Amino acid sequence: MSPIITHEDELELAKTEKELVKALKKLANAQKVVVNSQKKLADNLTKMNIAREALNRTLRDVLKQMQTLIRESRSNVHEEEVNIFQEMINANDEYVEANNKYLNAIKDLAIRKEYFIEKKIEFADALAEVANKRAAVIKKALTVEKIKNKMVEGDKLKLLDQELNDSQRDFDRARDVLLKQIEQFLQVRQELNELWLKLKETITELS
Repeated sequence: MSPIITHEDELELAKTEKELVKALKKLANAQKVVVNSQKKLADNLTKMNIAREALNRTLRDVLKQMQTLIRESRSNVHEEEVNIFQEMINANDEYVEANNKYLNAIKDLAIRKEYFIEKKIEFADALAEVANKRAAVIKKALTVEKIKNKMVEGDKLKLLDQELNDSQRDFDRARDVLLKQIEQFLQVRQELNELWLKLKETITELS
């Protein structure tokens, strides 16, 4: 035998939905902090790449001078040194390229995560609206039910029924908005997951 569902159950649902709204917004605020950290990381990576490129320019100057001097047998430059510097330059070029891919992936992720947070807050706001409308329509239904039991005049009862119908329509509209917000939220979350995978693909030897 199925349990009896009462108006109190729906009012409890509305209350719990409001708690979910608070939890969603709390998580969104925590995610904002992470996004700001990712932006800071991107800034630091940019500075590191600039420093590495400057290093490589100086390394090339040193290598060029070595390559000139090695032609002179009496110089103190050996082929082994030239090869080591060339390898260092090549490795730095690879690191710069890899870091740029990693950097771009982090930037894309941070930007999309900001949008995701916006969608999460819109989802929470729409849910709050549904919770308020749900509580309003249930309370209105309870009021109508009580008045019906008092055998009030038909015109007043008709007016109350109309108000209840209006409350129900308000709730239905709010629920439609919520469903659209959830759909958008889930779509952006999927896009974000794909960006995380792209970030993973850029991770290589970046020392």
